[in-house]
Amino acid sequence: MINREDVISKAVDDCLEELYTLVVPKITWEEFKKEYKIYSEKYKKWESERETNPELDKKSRIECIGPKPFEFYFLPKEITKDICDSYINAYRLDQKQELLDTIEILKNYCKEPIIEKYIEDTNGNPGYRGYEHPDNLEKEIFSILKENSNYWKNAIGESNPSDLSKKLQDKFFEFLDMAGKFFNWNRELSAFNMSIYLGVCPNSNKEGVIENWKKYRNKDIEINEEQIKKEYYGEDELD
Repeated sequence: MINREDVISKAVDDCLEELYTLVVPKITWEEFKKEYKIYSEKYKKWESERETNPELDKKSRIECIGPKPFEFYFLPKEITKDICDSYINAYRLDQKQELLDTIEILKNYCKEPIIEKYIEDTNGNPGYRGYEHPDNLEKEIFSILKENSNYWKNAIGESNPSDLSKKLQDKFFEFLDMAGKFFNWNRELSAFNMSIYLGVCPNSNKEGVIENWKKYRNKDIEINEEQIKKEYYGEDELD
């Protein structure tokens, strides 16, 4: 049975696959995973051997086995963020924003409610499912105040019930907004971001990628950042 952890894991894998279709130099996500597997095996070997080899322990990881594979592939920071944001939205991972959106939906519904209503057949025409708009929250509060006018007049004076109903509705909306500000959990979004940005996200340091290829793979590469952006966004979007 699929669960939310599976959904987040798929979002991460799909997002990384798309990111690596755009990196420079070119590499597929499957090729990159093979490259990372080889690096991981080298890392495990280095970790185990440096415990018994003082010379290895004196050297850094980069000196012994080189940079991590993602440090050889460049993608502009803006493109990385836009792609990640699209997966966050598609997989509904931003729980905080989901709550805020829900609160706005509730407030708008209170202002303009709508319910289903079966319309009876007339003149031989078949009945059908329709809709109607009941009184909004402010009008409902107003009706309750009028029905209990003796109580609220004795309790709070000669206030106008229409003014009171507006104030009560606003106070309810205020509490909804307070709830939106208070609940700051975002566990799924945090899990996604950590897996991407603290995982194997492509490097956004162009000079660093060029230097890594030259120093550790003895190869000169060129990176045209503006060309990458044009290919992704289109020239019209950049003008």
